[in-house]
Amino acid sequence: MIELSEIYTDKASQCDEQRPQCVKCVLFGVRCTFLGDDANSASSAPDPLLITPDHQPSGPRGRGRPRKAWTIDAGTPTCENITSPSASSSSEPTKHSYKQGSLNIDEAELLLHFTQVTAYSLAGNIDIDDPFVRFWTYNLPRIGLTHHFVLRLAYAVAAYHIAYCDNDISRKRKYRDIAEHHASLGLRQLTPVLASIDKDNCGAAYIAATLVCYCTFSAGPVGPGDLLVCNLETTHDAGWLPLIYGVRLIREKFAEDVLFAGLMEPFMGKKSEADAETLPKEDRRARCHREGFKRLDWEEPLKELRDFVASQTPECADICIRELDGMILIYEGTFGHKDATFDRSFQNQFVFGWLYRMNKSFVGLLRQKNPSALVMLAYYAVLLRTERLWCIKAGWAEHLLLTVRGLLEEDYTKWLYWPAISLQESM
Repeated sequence: MIELSEIYTDKASQCDEQRPQCVKCVLFGVRCTFLGDDANSASSAPDPLLITPDHQPSGPRGRGRPRKAWTIDAGTPTCENITSPSASSSSEPTKHSYKQGSLNIDEAELLLHFTQVTAYSLAGNIDIDDPFVRFWTYNLPRIGLTHHFVLRLAYAVAAYHIAYCDNDISRKRKYRDIAEHHASLGLRQLTPVLASIDKDNCGAAYIAATLVCYCTFSAGPVGPGDLLVCNLETTHDAGWLPLIYGVRLIREKFAEDVLFAGLMEPFMGKKSEADAETLPKEDRRARCHREGFKRLDWEEPLKELRDFVASQTPECADICIRELDGMILIYEGTFGHKDATFDRSFQNQFVFGWLYRMNKSFVGLLRQKNPSALVMLAYYAVLLRTERLWCIKAGWAEHLLLTVRGLLEEDYTKWLYWPAISLQESM
């Protein structure tokens, strides 16, 4: 190797002879042979170009290639965050360490499927500029990096989606098992968060509860007594229903600009569009006209159902009428009037809204196998069938109708005729 000082022996051709120091000598960290006495005294202070990663003034470099000048700006690594080989080989542990063999390919596959496939199905379109496509593909995984229960539940939804799309029975079983594993872990991590909700985690808890609902729908009925909002074969509510009540409390406790801040921002516009007048003219129609499914003549059947419910005992009738009026609004948002108009709240077009607003007293009537409550659930099955989301296609509508049919006495089964015909026509 040739020493740097040897490279500069030919002063006439190599050194630019600038005073007080040669620029090339300064750049490559060698002592300039043309330094004068006054330059020698001035050179005792470190030159900015001679600062090394250890922040020490550089003297003559030993053997090796010359160091290039470093350009420091806001977008490039600086000396402080570059670890030298000597530092990394020291006995002191580094700030970030990784275990050997810690890469989990199964989870990587789930995240990849979620961001590239499942997210678009949840957003309802494939337009990459749509704010909800952006949310499900980009924002939600980043929320999960901070709030791990969100990531766990996203894994679960992705696994259920893979199981839904795959025709191989063994693979279906494999991914449903994986989905149940992550859903259980995510729910376990989410529960204590709801007990200590604050402005920093309220948005994550809100979207996590939504993912739990998707998991519940994707899993399908767990037995003949499963009525979606309760299970007649157990003594407690469905695992996801308490979360719905918790989310309602979150909505009451936090303002929208707090709940839907940061990465949750896309939900701000969707949740604040309260009236049909705020919608574009082409969207002021019932869902059946916008999404292209068959319109049902629902007005008369629902009017007759309301008269039947109102004729029951006053205590039960009051509870059921309140829930039925909410369902009627969703029927209007879903199927509209006969002239295809829809002129009420935009939120009435969300079929899941009925579950979200359901009171515990109505769930109690279902547990008691109250005829009015059971018949209403069969009518809700018709609304469920209009949802095109893949996770709803787990047989819920047919299951609810058949389960209610088995629980009702013969005198009440006539009320199931319209829901049964409507489901048959929509298949």
